Amino acid sequence: MAEKYFDKASKPSEVTMRRWLNDGKLPGRKIGGTWYVDEHAWLADGNELVLRVLEDQ
Repeated sequence: MAEKYFDKASKPSEVTMRRWLNDGKLPGRKIGGTWYVDEHAWLADGNELVLRVLEDQ
């Protein structure tokens, strides 16, 4: 996810991403020992229009 959405100069470290997930600042969940980011929720960030568009896909 970091490579997909962040510029090389601003890309957060893996440790930072895990901390954001653990703190609830980044939507996702841990399955086994691996964290997974909920990209749809992150992109929508509460925007009703974006949520509706993503649900229709």
